[in-house]
Formats: sequence, C-alpha cells, structure tokens
Amino acid sequence: MTTARAEGRGRVAGWLPAAAVALVLAVAPARAQQQPRSTCVDCHRGLSGASGAGHGFAAWSGSRHAAAGVTCEACHGGNPAATDAQTAHQGVSRSSEPTSRVYFTRIPATCGRCHAAEAAYFRSSIHYARLESDGRGPNCVTCHGSMATSVLTPERLLGTCSACHAPNGVAPAGKAREAAQVLELVRAENILYDVVSNVAATQRSASGAARARILLGDADRHLSAAAEVWHSFRLDSAVDRLGNARQAMVAAWVALGRPAPREGQLHAPVRGPR
Repeated sequence: MTTARAEGRGRVAGWLPAAAVALVLAVAPARAQQQPRSTCVDCHRGLSGASGAGHGFAAWSGSRHAAAGVTCEACHGGNPAATDAQTAHQGVSRSSEPTSRVYFTRIPATCGRCHAAEAAYFRSSIHYARLESDGRGPNCVTCHGSMATSVLTPERLLGTCSACHAPNGVAPAGKAREAAQVLELVRAENILYDVVSNVAATQRSASGAARARILLGDADRHLSAAAEVWHSFRLDSAVDRLGNARQAMVAAWVALGRPAPREGQLHAPVRGPR
C-alpha cells in the first residue's frame, strides 16, 4: 500500500491527493525510534510560541513529520548533533531570507527532497512557473501548511484557490470550482474503494476473491497515481486515473459475484460546491 493511500483510508472525508495526501512522508513511523538524539528537539521543546517560520515545537510534535522521525534540520538546516546554539544554527536562515531552505520560492525543493514524485509534478505546473517568475504562485505550504498537517476539504480548497482564481483575479476563475469538483470525485472514489475492499475482506474464500484482490491492487495504484499527478494541477490527468481506478473497482465488485452496477449506482454524480 502506498503512503498516500494509507493516509486516506479511514479518513476518506478529509483525504487530499497529495497526497496528498499528500503530503505524508514515505517513511515508517518506526524511523523515529532509529533517529539519533536531536539537540534541536531538546532545545525547542522548552521554547514557547511560534518561530519566525510561523510554527513552534507544539506544531511539529503533533505532525506526521515528528511521527516519522523527521526533525528540524530536515527543513531548516543546522546541526542537530551540536551542543551549543551557535554551532547548531549554522546554515539556518530566517524564512524571510532568500538563503533559507524554507524561503517561499525554495519550499518546493525542500519538500521535494522527500516528496520527490509530488515535487516533480508540481514543477511541471503553471503554479510553479508563476512562483519562479514573480513569486506570486502557490507553494506546498499554501495547501498543506508548514508541517503538512492541512488536508483541504473541497470547500476549503475552493476558498484557497479563489484567492487567485476569481473574477478579475490573476488566474481563470472557473479553475477553482473545477478543482473542488475533482476533489469531490477523489473522495467518492476512495469511499468506493473502501466499500469494495471491505466486501473483499469478508469474502476471502469466495470464488473470484483472488481476482478481486488483484483488481483492487490495480485500483490502489491508480488512486495513488491520481494523488501524485494532482500536484501538476492537470485535473484532466487526475480524472483519467480516477476513471481507471473506478473500472478496476467495478471489475473487482463483479468478480466477487455482485451484479454489475449501472452508471451512477455506486455513488452519486459529483456536484461542485455551492
């Protein structure tokens, strides 16, 4: 199971491709136990309030980064093995300085050190081109927050995108609503996946169950691919992958001995947010 899909299951209503769900590091939580002691963590644990980057220890400690053992230096730089503050902060710059790893135009490269597939798709997008050209495009934290803790609902996505995609705005107004509609489709396909996989789990010995599991594996890969390609903001490509996932899920449903559904029977058609 891919990391993006693992994050989505059980929290379907809040799943965002990127991945999103993106945006969960492809490392096991057990890694946290293997990490050497970090003086960054030891020191910042005792500091109150937010840092110059807009977050503090509390935000990190409750994040997926913390669960995966990814500590401060992974994003900010510095020396987590140092015992004095000056050495520990070597190479660390304020987020407002262009030399900082978390300067707004450098965030895709910093996040991309772990989230390579998502970053590659994002770098192919018009958003990245705008970010590079005049700094007015979004970056990873626009949707996911600095600790990758934000998972946008279609409604929140519509509001976020509408900051630029609005009448008389700097980008086409219709794209915000289109993106929200595709995200609704993502949620519907994930719900369908959970329904079919739950039935498959209860009928493991039934005729066709092995075939259904193979098809569900195909669906899982298509859903993960949709999560990755979302970051290019080529919504038609994401929809194509979601369509492939649905075909595999319907085939798995039939393999389990269930009647082939009519169009729209498994879940309601997607409607854009009001």
